[in-house]
Amino acid sequence: MAFFMNMPAVIVLLLHLILSPPLFIHQAKIFAVADYKLIQTLCHNSETPETCMRCAQSSKGAVKADGVGIAIVIVNCINDKANTLALNMTNLASSSHGNLKSVCQKCAKDYGLHIAKKELISTKRALQNHKYDSAESSVVRALSFDLACHADLKRGYHDKVPSDVFYDMKMYEELSEAASRIIEKL
Repeated sequence: MAFFMNMPAVIVLLLHLILSPPLFIHQAKIFAVADYKLIQTLCHNSETPETCMRCAQSSKGAVKADGVGIAIVIVNCINDKANTLALNMTNLASSSHGNLKSVCQKCAKDYGLHIAKKELISTKRALQNHKYDSAESSVVRALSFDLACHADLKRGYHDKVPSDVFYDMKMYEELSEAASRIIEKL
């Protein structure tokens, strides 16, 4: 009998529970919009905001990330490009001869060992430890390997290297610039 006396309270409680999730979803949308604005703000500090935004939006965690997290997402994109370029350089070296072969082998080593395995790992570690000057220095060092390789290939072998390799190098460079600008703002 006491249960039936509290029936209006039970109904109110059930209605509250049923109607509450949309309120939480609305709150999540507000936070997502706010965090999207952070991504937009940070990426628009770079010279190529479209490349930066495309990278940041490719990561599910970017919307929930703070500035450091967004910088790490961009560094992960750089790492992906470095791994792609290392593979492309290895493949190009295996089908090339003479100086082009040795340039591609050096580039493959630089992208694979020096950039992806060393400098970008150092960048992420420095970001996580809030050592932003060190993080930016690592990005710049990683970029210097790419720029040297890009210059060597453009100078003497532009017609022998597929255009998609040069495109990936350009994306790598744009992402590196974006990462540097984001890290400067932290």
